[in-house]
Amino acid sequence: MKFYQAAHGANPRRVIIYMNEKGIDIPRVEIDAASRGHKSPEFLALNPAGKLPILVVDDGRVISESAAIVEYLEELYPDPPMIGTDPVKRAQVRALERIGNDLIVRAQVWLMHSVEYFADRVVQQPVVAAVMFPLVEELLKTLEAHIGAGSFLAGETPTIADCTLFALFQTCRVRLSIPLGANYPRLDAWYARFAERPSARY
Repeated sequence: MKFYQAAHGANPRRVIIYMNEKGIDIPRVEIDAASRGHKSPEFLALNPAGKLPILVVDDGRVISESAAIVEYLEELYPDPPMIGTDPVKRAQVRALERIGNDLIVRAQVWLMHSVEYFADRVVQQPVVAAVMFPLVEELLKTLEAHIGAGSFLAGETPTIADCTLFALFQTCRVRLSIPLGANYPRLDAWYARFAERPSARY
């Protein structure tokens, strides 16, 4: 297998953090996204969507979308479990992961239209940022309510939901200097705890 990544991108990060947590060692191919290597003919032949990450399995088939890659790897490497140990727990973890994934989508639109870093990539529309910001806050409030007293989003062990949300928070806080979620005490404390894990290091 080969994992194609841009190591500091939010979507590749969620898979990288997951693999680090599980101790999965897969050869990695770094794609220079700043030079638009993910739009090259060679890469588009692997993923016509031109998005990272992708996983090329041993028979040459390609798995795209970070959430699908994580669930595929979880089937290959089930121990320690990171999607839960019974049907209800797995459903709860997947629900939190999907909220985190929705937050990534909403936050990306908000950031693209509000942060100078992205000004050369889109025609920024302040009205779009103004519309999206409350939708970002809506999901942050939902996650703050869900996290409870556990050390992680879904209890006392890390799950795929943590990998997804942490990748977004880390991208915002470290790369963009935007303290996403800092005004939510439980999420902020969760971020600080997870940031200390070896899996979370850049």
